[in-house]
Formats: sequence, C-alpha cells, structure tokens
Amino acid sequence: MFNNRREPRNLCYLRAEIYTDPSSPPIMAEAHDISETGIRLKVLNARTLPPKFWLSIPRRHFREFVEIKRRGDGEVGVVIHRIEPSKVAGQRR
Repeated sequence: MFNNRREPRNLCYLRAEIYTDPSSPPIMAEAHDISETGIRLKVLNARTLPPKFWLSIPRRHFREFVEIKRRGDGEVGVVIHRIEPSKVAGQRR
C-alpha cells in the first residue's frame, strides 16, 4: 500500500480525552498512529465532533489544540497545532 505521509507514524493504543467545551466532561477516545504533526483517533460519534478541539493524552503528558483533517465512521485524523505557552498565558488549558 502506498504511504504518502510526511512524518513517520508510531503505532500505539493510548487513552485520549477530547475537550470541546470547558463546561462539559471530556469525550473518551483512543489515540493511534501518532506522528510529530498528527494523530489518528478512534472515537464514537466521530462525525459529531467540531472541526477543532483540545486533545489530551495523559500518559504522554500531551495536551494540544488539534484540527480534524480526515473524518470517517468511528475515527478522525487530526493535525496538531502547537501553541506556545506565551500565547495562552492566563488561559486554563
């Protein structure tokens, strides 16, 4: 199978939490195929997720803003938007 990815992916199966609204509990997901710039997420009701959200992977001490680039049944592919700490100073992440 042809692979046109820019970054190599690391296969993994890690618990992930999706935060779409600060007043709502997180949406549980599984993180798969993590690269430096993106992640594939398995999540129920993937088609109902907003285009951008905060993603947390507690085991990797990861919490970043992501944007959906590919959406399918039960999974989404997201690109990571790295946010510098100075740009979110004073904001709770």
